[in-house]
Amino acid sequence: MEYVIIIARSVTQAQRMMRILEDCGVWAIIFRAPVDLTELGCSYAVKIRREKLWQAMDCLRRSGLTPLSVHEKTQGGYREVRV
Repeated sequence: MEYVIIIARSVTQAQRMMRILEDCGVWAIIFRAPVDLTELGCSYAVKIRREKLWQAMDCLRRSGLTPLSVHEKTQGGYREVRV
């Protein structure tokens, strides 16, 4: 399964993102952001299926939440996705 991770500023923002996404019908889980993707040691990430990315971004924008960045998993690690 292909997936993307949405980087949040804090665990609170990640929890809000997850609730909003689930209300929009997008399955999501929270975990600590990989160290190589963020300069902030306390960042968290929300993991969703790749095919749900545009639906998820639309839901987050309507709710006024802006992620730090979005990344997709590749064979060599992660690649930033422009949204």
